[in-house]
Amino acid sequence: MPVKSEKFLCLAPVVEGWVSKDAHLMTDELQVYCRIGQSFAGHSSVNHSQKEYARGNVHNNFAESFGAILERAKQGVFHYLSKKHLPRYLSEFSFRWDQRIPEKKTTRKGKNKIIMRPLPAIALLIALISKAAGRQLRRTLNWSIVSLTYCGQ
Repeated sequence: MPVKSEKFLCLAPVVEGWVSKDAHLMTDELQVYCRIGQSFAGHSSVNHSQKEYARGNVHNNFAESFGAILERAKQGVFHYLSKKHLPRYLSEFSFRWDQRIPEKKTTRKGKNKIIMRPLPAIALLIALISKAAGRQLRRTLNWSIVSLTYCGQ
């Protein structure tokens, strides 16, 4: 969901609407997150300006990784993400994010890492079809999308 600014009045309702009050938030050092974090079970942050990207289990790597996926898609495939269709782009990337498998890997230096791999193509197709049931895309004569509807399901 796009937000207009990084101010408390814009961010707080979005975070509070999507995140359980029982959650432990992990953010970067943006001050507004400290205020938002008071409403949750816990809040920890890392300080990127001090080159701190993780401290034990505290990190915001998932958010950073999701943002990187958006940037790569923008630069490589879509070139422009319009405000009008941003929810559709975000839905597509959320689907791709959810359809991954963690795989343990050892680096050449002997460090253990978890790499996220996409599901096999047939599993992706099954997941896509199961999420598409009851939906319709309507197109105009010039092929732009005019609506996304649910068909009685």
